Amino acid sequence: MQKTLIIYHSGYGATKFTAQVIKNTLTEKGLSADILPVSQKDLYSYDTIFIGSPIRLGRCTLKIRAFLKDNLEVLKQKNIVIFFTCMSVTSDISEQEFPLYIDHKFNNHNKPKARLRIMENNHTASYYLKHFLKLVPGITPSSIAFFKGRLDTESLNLLHRLIMRFAMFLLPEIENGDFLRQEDIASWVKNEINN
Repeated sequence: MQKTLIIYHSGYGATKFTAQVIKNTLTEKGLSADILPVSQKDLYSYDTIFIGSPIRLGRCTLKIRAFLKDNLEVLKQKNIVIFFTCMSVTSDISEQEFPLYIDHKFNNHNKPKARLRIMENNHTASYYLKHFLKLVPGITPSSIAFFKGRLDTESLNLLHRLIMRFAMFLLPEIENGDFLRQEDIASWVKNEINN
């Protein structure tokens, strides 16, 4: 039986929630899945590895970056699936070498590159992926997903609160609220299993 590992880093809980829904969905389908916050782990016994991170300042977290760097050679031998949680992403990619899922709850779900404002340009799928894919040379993920997460600016630490308030000023689609839906995540996972 194939074994799956879901490894994630979560700052405020959205990515952890997403990882747990992924595990539950895989388990309901009769698949073997382990879940772990990002750490050093023997990856050799797994066939598929889901890697999840929130997007912060256009990039995945430092802990996920370190995990990717430390495990790159092993990851090249595995089926890799990536998932991100964030508050804003625009699909500006017309062709890609892997399936890309963008949550329908993002307001600017699909917009031509020529019509993007400067701040929007820094919140596009291609911008996020440009930085991420540099971290994993030699790996082509079987899928990448972006889920609209959760935001409660009052619960953030001071630095994150200031950054998010600035982003909210420039990008009206970023707003407080819980946008994660278990059924959307589960639907994406079931689609991945069937492909």
